[in-house]
Amino acid sequence: MKINLLVFACFLVFAGACRSKAILYPAPELEPKSVDFEMYVNGKPAFVYQARVSKFPINQLWPGYQRPLDQTELASFAYFDFSGKAEIRIVSMKDIKTLDIRPKEFGIEPKVTGREISFTISKPLQFVVEVNGYHNALHIFANPIEKAGIDKDDPKVHYFGPGVHEAGVMNLASNETVYIDGGAVVHGVINSENTKNIKILGRGILDASKIERREARNMVYLKNVTNAFISGVIFRDPHIWTILPYQCDSVIIDNVKVIGLWRYNADGIDPVNSRNVTIKNSFIRAFDDNIAVKGMRRAYDPQHNIVENIFVDNCILWNDWGRALEIGLETVIDTIRNIRFSNCFIPHFTFIALDIQNGDRGYVKDVVFENISIEDPILDSLTLGTTLINKNELAKTIELIVYGFEVFTTDTIRGNIDNIRFDNIRYNSSNPTFINLSGFDSSHLVQNIFIKDYFINNNKVTDQQLIRKNGFVKNVVLE
Repeated sequence: MKINLLVFACFLVFAGACRSKAILYPAPELEPKSVDFEMYVNGKPAFVYQARVSKFPINQLWPGYQRPLDQTELASFAYFDFSGKAEIRIVSMKDIKTLDIRPKEFGIEPKVTGREISFTISKPLQFVVEVNGYHNALHIFANPIEKAGIDKDDPKVHYFGPGVHEAGVMNLASNETVYIDGGAVVHGVINSENTKNIKILGRGILDASKIERREARNMVYLKNVTNAFISGVIFRDPHIWTILPYQCDSVIIDNVKVIGLWRYNADGIDPVNSRNVTIKNSFIRAFDDNIAVKGMRRAYDPQHNIVENIFVDNCILWNDWGRALEIGLETVIDTIRNIRFSNCFIPHFTFIALDIQNGDRGYVKDVVFENISIEDPILDSLTLGTTLINKNELAKTIELIVYGFEVFTTDTIRGNIDNIRFDNIRYNSSNPTFINLSGFDSSHLVQNIFIKDYFINNNKVTDQQLIRKNGFVKNVVLE
């Protein structure tokens, strides 16, 4: 019996090894590689790319020129597909004094030997390795293996294979697909207007670094599109907002990676006057807002007067300046309702992690933030224009506010915020935090706010002293 058990155990080990599979993609020949890290997956070298990111949280309203490069730095990223287990070995070019792998709740336990870091993951994840602090971090995108194939010869497929491609502005018609294969770097942007059934897929990189602010709308601009699917692609260095569903219906954004955001107004994903949008399983490191749900005046009409059914799930959001998860600030819309942010991780933020800014007429209601982990804010060198910002007013986990007037307000009618629920919000950091609630007047309130299981450093908060509110806030329940 002992021999049989031993044989069976050996078979299980062998079978497990056979089931593990990793797919690595060679980088284009002239693609600059990281000067900070080398990486190996299951013993094979993985190319480590560069991306320009914000160095410090310094910002200003658009001054007519792009952000100075001395406010930026180069970070690193690598990607691969796998099933089973992936043994990752990283070689740091710097001596390792401190090491953080974020989100920390992933529980990745590394072994450090000299300048080498090693650990194993057993499911697809997106995470950050920080050596000696958050600067020049390594972002790792471990994808599931793709299941669906693509017909490269289909005339409705714009296929980009491994290598560098100068695509410029790509315009998608109905039923068309852009496929960026692993190992490809495509310089360009994608537009689609008044279409249906469009797809943007692959494992490679769409790069807008050669696009200036006024040369194209957004990195991915979808206007009045029904049934769009965006999956797998890495979006690097947008010239303004990265992905904009504008007056759209039925959009799914799954397993995208957004990195290299350093320029002014470099948001991640901003659904504007849209319905039925799902954003899931994605990584966004943004200089400005990561995900912002908006209602804009120029998009407002009788067919696009309600924003509803927006769902964000299982996303990792590093925010270098603005807000990680936000509704607003633009809210020229009759109603914003049925919005859910769930199962998200915020490894870094600066101003506010979870935010509703109502600057216009919108009635914002029935919003849920649930099961969200928030880690360390970035608070060094905080400057707006030439004005230093008071750190005591930053690092808020939650803010809900109805503005009277703000620089982005374009409406004469004020709105409301009603029936907002927070469930299992976890803040883990040595930096202090608070919640800010502020209505406008007795007719334009922040009301019916339910906060359940709110933790700071694993301690459940039961005292409303951490909640700052003005006289136009009603019915705040903390349990």
